[in-house]
Order: sequence, then C-alpha cells, then structure tokens
Amino acid sequence: MKEKDTIVSIATPMGTGALSIIRCSGDEVSKIIDIFLKKKLSPRHAHYINFKNKDNIVVDDIIAIFYDSPKSYTGENMLEIICHGGPVIYQLIIDEILKLEDCRLAKAGEFSERAFLNNKISITQAESISALINAKTKEAAIAARESMSGKITQDIQKIDSSILNARVQVEALLDFSEEDIETEGLVKIGNQLKKCKDEILGITDKLEKNRLLFETSKITVLGKPNTGKSSLINYLADDDVSIVNNEAGTTRDVVSKLLNFSGVPVTIYDTAGIRETSDCIEKEGKEKAFKQAHSSDMILYLYDAQIGIDKDDLEILDTLKITNPNILVIANKIDQVEKKNLENICRYQSNDLLISILDERNIIELKESIISYLKKSIKNSSPGLYNIENVKHLNRAFKEINQINLSLGELEITAEYLKKAQKYISMVLDNDNDDRVLSGIFSNFCIGK
Repeated sequence: MKEKDTIVSIATPMGTGALSIIRCSGDEVSKIIDIFLKKKLSPRHAHYINFKNKDNIVVDDIIAIFYDSPKSYTGENMLEIICHGGPVIYQLIIDEILKLEDCRLAKAGEFSERAFLNNKISITQAESISALINAKTKEAAIAARESMSGKITQDIQKIDSSILNARVQVEALLDFSEEDIETEGLVKIGNQLKKCKDEILGITDKLEKNRLLFETSKITVLGKPNTGKSSLINYLADDDVSIVNNEAGTTRDVVSKLLNFSGVPVTIYDTAGIRETSDCIEKEGKEKAFKQAHSSDMILYLYDAQIGIDKDDLEILDTLKITNPNILVIANKIDQVEKKNLENICRYQSNDLLISILDERNIIELKESIISYLKKSIKNSSPGLYNIENVKHLNRAFKEINQINLSLGELEITAEYLKKAQKYISMVLDNDNDDRVLSGIFSNFCIGK
C-alpha cells in the first residue's frame, strides 16, 4: 500500500525544549532531502547538516536520519529531523517542507496507520503503541511493551495451527470405519484441544487485565454523611484529598484523585453525603454525586456498621442500581462494634464487606474486591481498545471447542465445531474490520505517531 501524500509532523511534545523531532514519511522524502539538505544521506546514519530554505538561508543546524523503504517504521521512505527545541524553529522547518507539492501535515496516528497498512505492525501492536504512550502506571507501560513485541499474536497463531492440525486429524478419521479407528488417535486430539482451551483462556485473561491497566477506571464513593467516605479516599490515595470532620456535610462537591491502585490507574471520586436537606448547595452536591455514580465503572457504597443499613440507605441503593448496578456495599467503622455483635449488623446483603479504615481491618479484602468489580465492569462495558473485540472472538472460539464431545460417533459434529472455532481465531489474526473502525483506532494516537 502506498499513499500519494508525504506526511509531516512534529513528533515531540509541542512547546519549548532542548530538542524537537520532525517526522516525514512518503515518496517526497527524497525531494525534501535534495532541496533542503542538499546532500545524499546514508540510510540509518545520523548526519549533522544545515537545513536551508529555498533561498539558501540556514534555518537551523540539525541531525538528519534517513530510513529507506521498506526498512522504516511506516514501510515508506522516512526522514527524521532533530532540530533545536522551541516552537518557532520547528514550525519554520515544517512550513518550508509543506511548501512542496504532495506534502501535508499528518493526521493523528497516521504514521502508525501507514505502518499497519504496510504490514509493518499488527493492529494489536498498533494499539499497544498507543497504550504505551498513554500509560498512567509502570505496570501499564510494561504490559503495553510486552504486547508490542507481538507475543500475543504469536501465541494465537500457535492456537490456530493446533486447531488446524486437529481438524486435519478429525477429517482423516472420518474416512475410516469406526472399527478401524484406534482410540489413541482420539486421545491425542483431545489433549490438543484441552491445550487450546487453556491457552485461549490465558490470552483472554491477559487481554482483559491489560485493558484494566490501559484504561483509567472511575470509582465513585457514596453514602450518607459521616460514614467514612473521605477517610477511605484519603487512605487509598495516601494523601489528604478530602476534608475529614465529625460534622456532617463537610464534602459538598465532587472531589477527585488519580491514583495507582495495585498497578491499575484509577480516578476515585469523593461525593457529598446523601441525605434530605433544605441546603441548596448540599442539594446540588447530592445531584452531582448521583450523576458521577452513573458515569463511573463502579460504586463504593459506605454505611456505618454501628447503625447498619436503614430505610434511607435502601432507597439510595435502589436509585443507584437503576443506572449502575456495579456496587460494592461496605460496612465501615466495625472497630466501634463489639466482636460478638458483628454478626448482628443489619446488612444490605450477607456478603457486605465489613471494614475499619481507622485500624485498617479487612483493607486487603477491600482492594481485592475493588479489582474484581472493575474487571466485571470492563467485561460489561463497550470496548475501548480494538483487541477487546478480539476477546469476544476468542471466547466464541473457546465456546465452540468446549462443546465438543470427542467420540467416534460425533466426529462430523466435532469437525464442524473446529471449523467454526478456527473461523473466530482467523478473525483475530486477519484483523477483519472496516475502515471506519480502523480510523477510529488511529485517531486516538497523538500527532506524529
């Protein structure tokens, strides 16, 4: 695939800095070198040279690196110009290049899109590049880098080969009568299919975990006044994010904090205590709390263990469940309840989580439950990354294989199940999707990537 236009863009953050990098890709790269650098560049070597405009005036002294097609990121001829930092210098250079016919500014993600269209990277690798650039935690960056290596694609290709091998064996057995078939052949096929299922589950689990790492989840903390909402957020954030006071109603607006939650980037929201009030500001805070809960991935609902769940709590929870059923109900302040009376706490459900923020009781269980609820939310939400569509195909492939009852009398239906399973695996490997979806993926990249 070749694009007529040569694309140009700044590849480093805009603004003032020590250096700026300008990227060019396309057929006109050779002309750019001839006109502005006036020197033949050896591929993949750094050249210290002057960048001169058409009037032969030096715009800047630069480092130029030429990559010849197809040995470049995009698969096209590419030029990288390292110039002095500052918006004036890099803009002068870009403006000069854009005066050439068939040269234009690159769209967001267009360099990576060309790399994909020229078979330099897979769609999974392309998304992993975006995830790496936008990583909010160290764990997210490491996961994205691993995905960029193409290991997941290689693992799926191995599954595809195993299913194909099993299909060939099943088709071969169909040519023999049941009396001539040895059970050893069926056992071998069965072992292959079990391995395929295990590997599919491993990959889907990794993709879902990656999505949790790549996307910033939103958690809203709700409850009546003085249930410990602000204390919980301050504890999880290890910072004084919200005001903590014995007086009810100290939080009247939505307060947010981005934090690293066991490697998962999370924005947590503290909200106004929910209660009936004539205070206009508190009423507005209550409305904002419900609105924030609706748009969040999960809700942490706190109640006071000393009081237990009451009628007001039930009404609030019923309202919340209409728009967001992913609610973890938590009884806080169990340090104020005698041990013998813990079982007598009036709960919402028998599996309500009992904690004490003050003496850090059951906090590990709380963190584990939050991650579990976020995973459930991710599974039920619209996919933000293309490779989560692949999870659906992999799950369908697993379902087809899992339906197989391997026996001599069911070889024909086994062959059909395997054919369908391989079709779903192929949909992952072939990146079978329309241009509209592809353009949506690359539009999430930054300019110059």
